[in-house]
Amino acid sequence: MEGFETVRFIVANYGTRHAGMLLAHLHSVTRTHPSAAITVYWQDIPDEFVEAMRVVAPNATFTRTAFDFAQDPLQRISSKVLCWSRAAEEYESERELVFCDSDTLVRRDLQSFFDAGDEDVVITTKPESVPLNSGVILARGGIAATAFFRAWREETLHILRTPKLFARANNPAQPFGGPDQMSLYRLLSYQSGTSRYTLRCGEHDVRLRTEPCAKLNETNSRALADEIHVVHYKAGWQRILLDGRPFSRFRPRSKSWQMLDFFLTTFSEALRRVNEATGRRYTPATFGIRWPWYYRAGQFNPPAYAAWRIKEAAKRGWLLVTGRLKPGT
Repeated sequence: MEGFETVRFIVANYGTRHAGMLLAHLHSVTRTHPSAAITVYWQDIPDEFVEAMRVVAPNATFTRTAFDFAQDPLQRISSKVLCWSRAAEEYESERELVFCDSDTLVRRDLQSFFDAGDEDVVITTKPESVPLNSGVILARGGIAATAFFRAWREETLHILRTPKLFARANNPAQPFGGPDQMSLYRLLSYQSGTSRYTLRCGEHDVRLRTEPCAKLNETNSRALADEIHVVHYKAGWQRILLDGRPFSRFRPRSKSWQMLDFFLTTFSEALRRVNEATGRRYTPATFGIRWPWYYRAGQFNPPAYAAWRIKEAAKRGWLLVTGRLKPGT
């Protein structure tokens, strides 16, 4: 996409499980940043779905990758850092890069985060047991950012290839939440309360700043507020949106409802654009979104939800009795 002198969004997605989330993500980007460039790294998605994505993101470049997930399962785990490192190199000449997971929705213009300082890289933190989240990273294109993403890639691969480190990265008692976040933690020598770092990555010094997840990468369920620029629908959200599970103590309805409404509204707008442009009659289920029975035009239907919970509990109980569902799953 030559000629763009503005921000570029970069996202990677593999397989169809998150196809609906990617569709909504792309729509959220084009709605909030209509002149932005977008690059989607993808693989194992039907061409029909890719064409639907092009409808909602006409400025996007879709770059097909060729990972051998069957022969090297570690490539699937590390695919994000591999793609983002590649993107940092390919778009090194561009001024502002936004790296997002496909299960994020952008609510507001992100320019203020670039204007707030001249750091090479911006990551997000939160005052919780797992303090770093890599779902949104901002960077200024250049050799420093490229060096950072290359170092992050290599450290992540090192963890993946070292059984003891890999086990530690996935240990819930540790403050990491996965290999890519453990590698960030180690690169920074992360310290709670420190918001600026200078890293030596290869031959280059990289200036890095942290921003609160509550502003740039909200992973928690809460009422929508102006400060929330990006919502990250991770973990329990995917059980609700993709698996059709009910709310939980980690995603309670009272705190999650506005974010649920925001996702479903955004996804509906994207799906409508696709159907109008293609003449198709795609449904949410086509893209893997389990539309809640209890949701009607933004309103909660208590009787429908109660009846659905009873039905799901009965089905779950039957699966447990017959041994087709293991306790705790």
